[in-house]
Amino acid sequence: MVPLSVFYAFYTLFKAYRLYELWSLLLIPVWILFCVFTGIPNIINLLRVSKFFTSKEISRGLIANTITASLIFIILELSNAKDIQLNFLIGAIITAFAMPKELLIRERLDQIREQKK
Repeated sequence: MVPLSVFYAFYTLFKAYRLYELWSLLLIPVWILFCVFTGIPNIINLLRVSKFFTSKEISRGLIANTITASLIFIILELSNAKDIQLNFLIGAIITAFAMPKELLIRERLDQIREQKK
């Protein structure tokens, strides 16, 4: 899944370059932020391993990541990058499922162990 995610990122970059020329380089940090660190991938991954979180942690995580995802789409809208929004959404979904569920569970169990210390 990771090669698919990387391939789709490059496809999106080339599409953005065709649409926006050199301005497309400004979309790279937005892509990295949105498709790696926050937003849709975190919402999906939080829901994939929701049984390892309390309901309070789930609601906080969903609210924070929904706000962040909304901000990213607002940034794209205001920067006249409407044509690329769907690519950002699809890329975020691909990136979310590129992370194996076992690794997500292991990471969460490690966090729980650290909290108990």
